[in-house]
Amino acid sequence: MTKTVYFYYVRHGKTLFNELGRMQGRCDSPLLEEGIRQAYAAKEALKDIALTRAYTSTSERCIDTAHIILEGRDVPLIYTKKLKEMSWGNYEGALISAYQEEIDKRRFGTRDWTDVGGEDQPMLKERILNAFSQIYDEAKDGDRILIVSHGAVFMNMISLIFGYDLDHMFRLMKEHGESGHPVVNGYAADFMMKDGKYILLDIKGHYEGILEDMKRQAA
Repeated sequence: MTKTVYFYYVRHGKTLFNELGRMQGRCDSPLLEEGIRQAYAAKEALKDIALTRAYTSTSERCIDTAHIILEGRDVPLIYTKKLKEMSWGNYEGALISAYQEEIDKRRFGTRDWTDVGGEDQPMLKERILNAFSQIYDEAKDGDRILIVSHGAVFMNMISLIFGYDLDHMFRLMKEHGESGHPVVNGYAADFMMKDGKYILLDIKGHYEGILEDMKRQAA
C-alpha cells in the first residue's frame, strides 16, 4: 500500500549556549527571548497546517519549542531520545572559540566524536533512521507531522537520508554570502517520505536557489 507522510522540521529556538558559542549536544540551556520569538514565529508559519501529531527530542529546549508551536491545538506530542542532538562527548558545553581548530576538524571533516565519548555519523544515521522508521510506521497516509529537533541532526540528515552532499551545501552557502548555522532556529524545512524514500521539499532561511542546486548536484 502506498503511503505518503509529510514532515515539518523545526529546530529549537535560540538558546543561551547558542548565544555564548558553546557546544550544545546532549547538554542543555534555556531558550532566550529571541528563541521564544522564533518558536512563536514557527507557530504562526505552521498555523494553517493540519498537523496530526508531533514528535520532539527530549531536550528541554526542544520540548519548550514544541509546546509553544502546539499551543491551542489538540495534537499529541511524543517525546523520543532518538531525536536528541548529536553527542559531542567531552566537548559538551565547551567554548567553541577555545577549541576552534579541533572542533572544526571534527564538525567539517571526520564528523567523528567517538574517541572523546561522543557519536559518529554511522551512529547518528542509525538513530535517525530508527526514529523516522518508527514515526512512518505509526503514521497514516497523508499525515502531517511536526518534528522538533536539533541543528546537527538535520544537517546530517541532508546527506544521510536525503543523499545530498553536505560539503557542497557549505560551498553554496559561502558562494551566496550565507553565514551562521546551516539550519535556522525555528521552522527549518519540509520533507516527505513516500514508500520508504525521503524527499526534501524546502529549506527555510537560505537563498532561493539552494534546494534546486542541491538537487542538481545530487542527481
